Amino acid sequence: MKASAYPHMLTSFHDGWDELHTAKPREQNIFFKLVLPLSLLPVLMVLYAGNFHGAYYSSTAMGRWETLAAVFFVAEMITVPGMAWIIRQLAKAHMAHSDYDGSYLLAAVAAVPMWLSSLTLFVPFLPFNIACAVTGLVLACALVYHGIPVMLGKDRDDDVRDMTYLVMWIGVGAWAILSSLIALLFVAG
Repeated sequence: MKASAYPHMLTSFHDGWDELHTAKPREQNIFFKLVLPLSLLPVLMVLYAGNFHGAYYSSTAMGRWETLAAVFFVAEMITVPGMAWIIRQLAKAHMAHSDYDGSYLLAAVAAVPMWLSSLTLFVPFLPFNIACAVTGLVLACALVYHGIPVMLGKDRDDDVRDMTYLVMWIGVGAWAILSSLIALLFVAG
């Protein structure tokens, strides 16, 4: 898939998605080419923010920022396969065809806007950071909304719509848990 197709995937059920669906990349390739590199981005940005703008965000020592980055990385490594498993289980329940690799691909592609939103930590302004994180979450939901029908090979019907909204709610819940984890690490320090 070309990177130029990615923005179209936010609004289209076919642009980019059809190519991804036919390519059928394996989980291992998705992990090493997409998930791992982009999961490191928030980790590095948290370390950058702690080192250069730590006093703006919190009076927490740098060691606390390192702990936060490590915990966040582990949480990311759990969340992507966890969301893939949830997508696969829901697809089975809704009589849709889905292999784990396709579910993993959808979970990974949907996480990209959230990973990229970490770049806002270059700007030490909390309202801007929060607004961009929420925008990343909304874009991730758009990717799930447009990606599920193609990745499952089903037309948009009531079952697919219900499954899509359920995946989005679970994803938002996972995001809320990760955000709470970050807040707790700062409050506990």
